[in-house]
Amino acid sequence: MTTPPMNITTYTTGDRPTVRCVSGTTVLEEALERGRWIGLYWSAAGQVQRENTVATLPGLDALRLPLHTFALEIDGQALQNRWVWGAGGEHPGPRAGTVEAVAELRHALRPVTVRVVTRLDGTPILTRYLEITNTGDAPAALAAVAPWNGLLWSTPSHPVGGNPRITTNPSAAGAPYRVGYLAGEAWGEEGDFAWQEVRETLRLERAATGRGYSAPYFVVENCVTGQRFFLALGWSGNYSAEFSLRDGMHLGCRLAPLAPAPLRVIAPGETITSPEVHLGPLHGTLDAAVASWHAHVRTSVLPPTPADKAMFTVAGRVVEEPDGWILREMDVAAEMGVEAFMVDAGWYGASFGEWPRLRGDWTPGSWLPGGMDGLRDYCHDKGMLFGLWHEAEAIAPESALAAAHPDWVLATDDGRPCGATLNLAHPDAAAFVEESILRLIRDYRLDFYKIDYNEAVREGGQSLRDGYAESEFWRHHEVLYRAYDRARAACPEVVLENCAGGGGRLDIGMMAHFHFGCESDWSVHPIAIRALNALTLFLPPEALVYYHNHVNWGAVQAHLTADLDTHLRVCLFARPIFVGFGAQQADRDTDFHRRTRHFIALHKGFCRPVLAGHPVVYHHTPDIGVTHPAPWCVLEYAARDRSRGYAGVFKLAHDADGYLLRLRGIDRAAVYDVTLDNTGDTLRLPGTDLLRGLPIDLDAALTSELVRYERVG
Repeated sequence: MTTPPMNITTYTTGDRPTVRCVSGTTVLEEALERGRWIGLYWSAAGQVQRENTVATLPGLDALRLPLHTFALEIDGQALQNRWVWGAGGEHPGPRAGTVEAVAELRHALRPVTVRVVTRLDGTPILTRYLEITNTGDAPAALAAVAPWNGLLWSTPSHPVGGNPRITTNPSAAGAPYRVGYLAGEAWGEEGDFAWQEVRETLRLERAATGRGYSAPYFVVENCVTGQRFFLALGWSGNYSAEFSLRDGMHLGCRLAPLAPAPLRVIAPGETITSPEVHLGPLHGTLDAAVASWHAHVRTSVLPPTPADKAMFTVAGRVVEEPDGWILREMDVAAEMGVEAFMVDAGWYGASFGEWPRLRGDWTPGSWLPGGMDGLRDYCHDKGMLFGLWHEAEAIAPESALAAAHPDWVLATDDGRPCGATLNLAHPDAAAFVEESILRLIRDYRLDFYKIDYNEAVREGGQSLRDGYAESEFWRHHEVLYRAYDRARAACPEVVLENCAGGGGRLDIGMMAHFHFGCESDWSVHPIAIRALNALTLFLPPEALVYYHNHVNWGAVQAHLTADLDTHLRVCLFARPIFVGFGAQQADRDTDFHRRTRHFIALHKGFCRPVLAGHPVVYHHTPDIGVTHPAPWCVLEYAARDRSRGYAGVFKLAHDADGYLLRLRGIDRAAVYDVTLDNTGDTLRLPGTDLLRGLPIDLDAALTSELVRYERVG
């Protein structure tokens, strides 16, 4: 097995303690200069600068530019300077094949030690976090922290000081940099990718809900050189992202969790760990950059899925009727050919049909035939895996849990509840959450488990601690992440699914503790495929779940917004969960049921080797977002060995011209059988012809074509 290219070097350049990290094609050097931990340079080409050159870098004034690569404020003091070198070193990372560089800094005035940790995994993406220790004898109030706060580029895009400069792209118009990010903050808008130019300081802040449908992922593009940075903040609450342009050429970036200060009260002798920032510079095409980012996410973020459950199709239903209704849903699901069944909400509480008001009372209702054990055994007898929905953090006002423990409810300073949410800074509430997760998984011998989270806590609650009103966010996430890590360790055979009203918490912090996460509760076409189109810029498709035929709004019924095949084709671009198949008593020999079985079989047969094999994703229309007008959405997944793949061509606008599909996941020297799903025609074509383009003509909006290809020579 080839060892990934990684190297950590700690040395002194001049009088500066310096740490160099090399991972894949990325080089980052940082040093302690005049009491500030600063960035010296980035490289996306893997070239380490010569010693005499490094000694002169970065050649910029730290009093004019934000050169320090982290920001920290404790007890009312900004700690960007006055640091003293402690030690440098390295140790193995938390996963096999990873290594971490450590630079230990001690503050000259405050009793604080910071360990700046940089994780390498052989990909061009680095992971940065801080270990912050209170070395004093009194509590310390952490008001703000930015695990990454440094410069990304210094790129002249015009003559400077009267001295002509030759730029890579001298005709570049507009701003020298732009930022791509997920702009939609509302339910159902996850994946609404958009660009903004950076002309001075661009601040993107998410503080309205306490959990966002715009997870903190960013593509920062250098419009002069064409280079990109991919970045993400591992934080599941409110956040801020700031991109500052200085002198028309220096681009700084600051990613930080956001909450009323203090974010965290640190006890004497206590060490806390900041959220992670994942970042790295990438040359080349967007497809190549996405592939590198996906490699990092697979290596350093997503837990490995249990081998015997790497990929499976699911049907899931809220318990809408008592007694044998849910068993009949299992019958239909098994008949349709899915491989697993999930019992969604409605399974718990003292009275049937009151599940929204009884969240927190996680005891199976008397209306379940045979109880939860009976449901599981029935499901297994049908040859399907068995799963369960759970909103672990919820404490509904009318639940028995809230009546017994009113002090567990997360609240503002004046006692207003922050949604129906447990205060996980309360140790007993935290223990209850951990216990309930493990109890459900173990007692009911689940094959897979789904978390949900439907609350918006906004600025969040506060807990009194050592004379401070501490924000609950930090401790909430510490508890939640620990609970699911514990569940994975105790029950390694169980698959964990992340959901928050759909895709409300798809950030890299939450995804690090789950095998996959939900894209949306809203499966109306074309929002769903457009969301997947954007989310797969940041998350590999095998890590995303699509709920087919889920939430509808009045006349906006999912199955009425596109033709049947188009509606079903979205299921091929993620892990599908079918939210029922219509009436239980319906004739299942209709075109609807036949076509649905066709696509379920297609997912299990042709698509699974691609999806489960860590596909390469090709974004033919990467910039369309969810809400902006666009003519086409085209997404292609290909096997890594170029043996097979498939592309969905979705027409969005009625007046759009025909589309010329140039397949990208093919070998130009090979020959492929290409199947057009609308007609069933199969063409045998050389890769060179496929590179030139395959005309796709669709005569109406919200229709589609599925193109499958398989190498035959």
